[in-house]
Amino acid sequence: MSWIDATQAPTALEAALAHRPELLARYRAFYGSFWADGLVPRRVLELCRLRVAAIHDCESEWLLRDAEVNLDADEQERLRAGEVEGFTGPERAALALAEQIPYGHHQVTDAQVEVATAAFGEPACVSLLTALAFFDVTCRLRLVLDLPAEPGVLDAPPLSNGALA
Repeated sequence: MSWIDATQAPTALEAALAHRPELLARYRAFYGSFWADGLVPRRVLELCRLRVAAIHDCESEWLLRDAEVNLDADEQERLRAGEVEGFTGPERAALALAEQIPYGHHQVTDAQVEVATAAFGEPACVSLLTALAFFDVTCRLRLVLDLPAEPGVLDAPPLSNGALA
């Protein structure tokens, strides 16, 4: 049970961050930029976000879904298990980075970054790496605050109702 009162905001994470309204606004804006700028396909971001959540065993992040990305049960199971077969080349390149960010970020190689850059371009690769770090910190924040695991729509900083459009 979290020590944060999660009843005062649309999501438990927002309730926690609402104790610092300026931090919540900045968090939502920065997090939302990855989804809104279009540099990295939404599906790739969602795959990576879920893989990072699976690595952390962060159920409160895992149960959230981007309403615009429809992953089937097989894809979700493979993500949870860390199996990349069946995903496209660019998706595998992004997932290889996602696999290392939580506990092996020092082992990310130039070759891995080159593969991702070839797949997405330099600006998108920078965006992807930054998003991965943010997905990691979001899971860690959810875990340290012991936020409840409830299925829902991904926290969406650009919109007020919590749903990604």
